[in-house]
Amino acid sequence: MASSLDAPKVFISYSWKPATNKQKTISLAERLENEGVHVILDEWNLAEGQDKYQFMEQMVNNPDVKRVLIICNKEYTEKANKKSGGVGIESLIISDEIYSKVEQTKFIPIIFERDSEGKEYVPTFIKTRIYIDLSNEDVFEEEYEKLMRNLFDKPASKRPPRGTPPAYILEEDSTFLRTSHKVKTIQNSLINEKKNFQVFVDDYYSTFLEALADFEINNEDLQTTPNIDDLVISRIEGLKLLRNDFVSFLETIFTYSSQFDLDKFISFIEKILEMIMKQESFKYPRRTIGHYMSDQYKFFYNEIFLYLTAVMIDKEKFKELGAVLNTGFVIFNERASKTESYSFLLFNQHAESLDKLRNERLQMRRVSITADLIKQRADLPKYTFDKLRECDVLLYFIGIMENETENQWLWKKWFPQTTVYHLYNLPLLEKLISKRHFEKLKPLFNVNTIEELKAKVDKAIEIKADKLRRFNHDFPYINQAFNFEKIGTFN
Repeated sequence: MASSLDAPKVFISYSWKPATNKQKTISLAERLENEGVHVILDEWNLAEGQDKYQFMEQMVNNPDVKRVLIICNKEYTEKANKKSGGVGIESLIISDEIYSKVEQTKFIPIIFERDSEGKEYVPTFIKTRIYIDLSNEDVFEEEYEKLMRNLFDKPASKRPPRGTPPAYILEEDSTFLRTSHKVKTIQNSLINEKKNFQVFVDDYYSTFLEALADFEINNEDLQTTPNIDDLVISRIEGLKLLRNDFVSFLETIFTYSSQFDLDKFISFIEKILEMIMKQESFKYPRRTIGHYMSDQYKFFYNEIFLYLTAVMIDKEKFKELGAVLNTGFVIFNERASKTESYSFLLFNQHAESLDKLRNERLQMRRVSITADLIKQRADLPKYTFDKLRECDVLLYFIGIMENETENQWLWKKWFPQTTVYHLYNLPLLEKLISKRHFEKLKPLFNVNTIEELKAKVDKAIEIKADKLRRFNHDFPYINQAFNFEKIGTFN
């Protein structure tokens, strides 16, 4: 369980030259302070009249100072090696004779600069020590976290909010997220227009899929937590980290990438659907609770597709989203032993352990615990519950427009679970009164003209595809949502 920690005291030794090095050092010190570290810096702690070398020696020998960070740039390295100037005197103080009397882990070289050949600048007297590399922005966040873990003597864990010691320091049993840092690396590669950015994107796709395995429920878990729905809730809470990371990934590639590879993105989604299909094929007999052991994923798949839709709409990636919504994903169905084509509707999963088992066991009398959880977890400011609910209904409409038969037993639908919280208008569809907005949104419906859209809606009405019983779910019928008397009437 999380508890408060004393802030570790850290002294920073650095060169004031060039000015950019001093400012970069102060910026690092400020960030450390903001994340729970007590930083001692001459700029902040040394006043006029004090002996700076005595101050330095006190910091090295003071047992309350846990670490001495040695900021290594060209200036510091050259003066330390020549034993010249203030840096030279500091390097004499931090010598083998001095630091052999204290813990060998007290001194940490921090690489700030490299030469033209990419070789790090490190003074000779600490050349054999393992360093933290903050010279490369591609790995800066990973290296910074490595530093934080070192300062707090804690294993890898969640990254913290600013202003308090990081959660990965405070949480003993928190979840390690495999995709941590990868989004930042992708963002840096895109901002710096590196040609190999797609390598990092591909790596994120594969790591995301691997990370899903970290949230499995096994028989050992059931020995400690006998109620399967409690385990499902616990895993869903852990998956929130992966959800937020995925949202950050989507925002990054849709904001910074001018060469977004749609085909690879669709292949990634297809692999997720393959996982859904594989999990469905390994259902246990209904007399056991085994068939509930993948319900955390069912909830997660439904939730992340809502967020995927919301992000792509926010970034106005309507063409790309339309491709996702209208693509046939080719997947091998192990239960049927054949390869078939599936749509995005496969993401709309039902977690029975929540809406039935948990509801009944705890006598919660809720219409949809799934909807309740989506609402409670909708804490990302840009993607409010209202927006997620609108996406839920939009996916429902797009799904029923694809039904071409009057045999309702063959219909595939997206069930908009969040509409237990009533929805009375859909701002996105209301904007279709503008021709400009229609032109932007039409890829979502896989049409080119208003007439084609009307034909699809009319067909859905004719075969009575919009038959969702709205006793507990309240939102507009499809003929109300698409007002063709007004669609495209304004420029």
